[in-house]
Amino acid sequence: MPAPKGGYIRPFVYAPIGAGQLVMEKAREVPDVVGQMASDPRGRMIRMYRDLTDRGERIVSGVRRSAPTRRAVNQAGSARSRVKAAVTSVGRAVEATAAVSRNAARKIG
Repeated sequence: MPAPKGGYIRPFVYAPIGAGQLVMEKAREVPDVVGQMASDPRGRMIRMYRDLTDRGERIVSGVRRSAPTRRAVNQAGSARSRVKAAVTSVGRAVEATAAVSRNAARKIG
Protein backbone atom coordinates (compact mmCIF):
# COMPACT_ATOMS: atom_id res chain seq x y z
CA MET A 1 0.00 0.00 0.00
CA PRO A 2 1.53 3.36 -0.95
CA ALA A 3 2.05 5.97 1.74
CA PRO A 4 -1.05 8.15 2.22
CA LYS A 5 -0.74 11.82 1.36
CA GLY A 6 0.81 13.64 4.30
CA GLY A 7 2.65 10.55 5.56
CA TYR A 8 1.66 7.82 7.98
CA ILE A 9 1.12 9.91 11.13
CA ARG A 10 -1.92 11.84 9.94
CA PRO A 11 -4.10 8.78 9.22
CA PHE A 12 -3.50 7.48 12.73
CA VAL A 13 -4.87 10.75 14.11
CA TYR A 14 -7.84 11.11 11.78
CA ALA A 15 -8.98 7.48 11.54
CA PRO A 16 -10.32 7.20 15.12
CA ILE A 17 -12.20 10.48 14.76
CA GLY A 18 -13.70 9.30 11.50
CA ALA A 19 -14.55 5.97 13.11
CA GLY A 20 -16.52 7.75 15.81
CA GLN A 21 -18.54 9.65 13.26
CA LEU A 22 -19.11 6.50 11.22
CA VAL A 23 -20.42 4.66 14.27
CA MET A 24 -22.94 7.40 14.95
CA GLU A 25 -24.12 7.57 11.33
CA LYS A 26 -24.08 3.87 10.49
CA ALA A 27 -25.12 2.13 13.72
CA ARG A 28 -28.15 0.53 12.08
CA GLU A 29 -26.18 -0.73 9.09
CA VAL A 30 -23.47 -2.63 11.01
CA PRO A 31 -24.78 -6.15 10.25
CA ASP A 32 -24.87 -5.40 6.50
CA VAL A 33 -21.35 -3.95 6.55
CA VAL A 34 -20.00 -7.00 8.39
CA GLY A 35 -21.57 -9.28 5.78
CA GLN A 36 -19.95 -7.32 2.95
CA MET A 37 -16.57 -7.34 4.69
CA ALA A 38 -16.61 -11.13 4.83
CA SER A 39 -16.76 -11.39 1.03
CA ASP A 40 -13.57 -9.30 0.38
CA PRO A 41 -11.93 -8.68 3.76
CA ARG A 42 -8.61 -7.11 2.71
CA GLY A 43 -9.89 -4.79 -0.01
CA ARG A 44 -12.92 -3.83 2.04
CA MET A 45 -10.78 -3.06 5.10
CA ILE A 46 -8.39 -0.90 3.07
CA ARG A 47 -11.31 1.07 1.61
CA MET A 48 -12.92 1.35 5.05
CA TYR A 49 -9.68 2.62 6.61
CA ARG A 50 -9.26 5.24 3.89
CA ASP A 51 -12.88 6.31 4.36
CA LEU A 52 -12.35 6.64 8.12
CA THR A 53 -9.21 8.69 7.50
CA ASP A 54 -11.07 11.03 5.16
CA ARG A 55 -13.95 11.41 7.61
CA GLY A 56 -11.58 12.17 10.48
CA GLU A 57 -9.70 14.73 8.41
CA ARG A 58 -12.95 16.49 7.49
CA ILE A 59 -14.03 16.62 11.13
CA VAL A 60 -10.69 17.99 12.34
CA SER A 61 -10.60 20.56 9.53
CA GLY A 62 -14.10 21.70 10.43
CA VAL A 63 -13.21 22.04 14.10
CA ARG A 64 -10.04 23.98 13.27
CA ARG A 65 -11.98 26.43 11.10
CA SER A 66 -14.91 26.83 13.48
CA ALA A 67 -15.52 30.17 15.14
CA PRO A 68 -15.55 28.72 18.69
CA THR A 69 -12.14 27.14 18.11
CA ARG A 70 -10.68 30.39 16.81
CA ARG A 71 -12.12 32.28 19.79
CA ALA A 72 -10.64 29.73 22.19
CA VAL A 73 -7.22 30.02 20.55
CA ASN A 74 -7.36 33.82 20.73
CA GLN A 75 -8.48 33.74 24.36
CA ALA A 76 -5.67 31.34 25.23
CA GLY A 77 -3.14 33.70 23.65
CA SER A 78 -4.61 36.65 25.53
CA ALA A 79 -4.59 34.71 28.81
CA ARG A 80 -0.97 33.69 28.22
CA SER A 81 0.00 37.35 27.74
CA ARG A 82 -1.82 38.36 30.93
CA VAL A 83 -0.17 35.61 32.96
CA LYS A 84 3.24 36.61 31.62
CA ALA A 85 2.57 40.24 32.57
CA ALA A 86 1.41 39.19 36.04
CA VAL A 87 4.54 37.09 36.57
CA THR A 88 6.69 40.05 35.55
CA SER A 89 4.82 42.37 37.93
CA VAL A 90 5.09 39.94 40.83
CA GLY A 91 8.80 39.44 40.16
CA ARG A 92 9.40 43.18 40.17
CA ALA A 93 7.38 43.58 43.38
CA VAL A 94 9.44 40.85 45.06
CA GLU A 95 12.68 42.52 43.96
CA ALA A 96 11.48 45.89 45.23
CA THR A 97 10.38 44.41 48.56
CA ALA A 98 13.72 42.66 48.95
CA ALA A 99 15.60 45.90 48.24
CA VAL A 100 13.51 47.81 50.77
CA SER A 101 14.05 45.07 53.36
CA ARG A 102 17.83 45.13 52.80
CA ASN A 103 17.92 48.90 53.18
CA ALA A 104 15.84 48.73 56.35
CA ALA A 105 18.10 46.01 57.77
CA ARG A 106 21.19 48.13 57.06
CA LYS A 107 19.69 51.13 58.85
CA ILE A 108 18.71 49.09 61.87
CA GLY A 109 21.94 47.46 62.35
